[in-house]
Amino acid sequence: MLGEVRWFPREPEVRHALSLCRVVDASTRDEWYDLLGVIRVPVHPHTPETLHDQLRDWALATLRAGGYGFGRYYASLSTLDEDDEPDKLIADENIDWSGSEALVPADRSTNG
Repeated sequence: MLGEVRWFPREPEVRHALSLCRVVDASTRDEWYDLLGVIRVPVHPHTPETLHDQLRDWALATLRAGGYGFGRYYASLSTLDEDDEPDKLIADENIDWSGSEALVPADRSTNG
């Protein structure tokens, strides 16, 4: 006869996603984020930060493919809550977008 069997509750699966938001009224006190989309991604459970290196490239490719116009955008890697909404932030990127490419601030040291 075997000893007493104990069942332990299974750890809930931690799900991860990349998300993209348009920043509305950027740099004002009325600034808010319009969630454009969330894509669930597989992540190694012990190293979710490895996707950080791919976040900016994914966001730029998504902006190009989606035909998004001029503005500020916010991309993030996070866990998902029970409603499949972004939850705990792991990494993020702010992108100023021209409508066809990322804008880069001018180097102030060369301007005077």
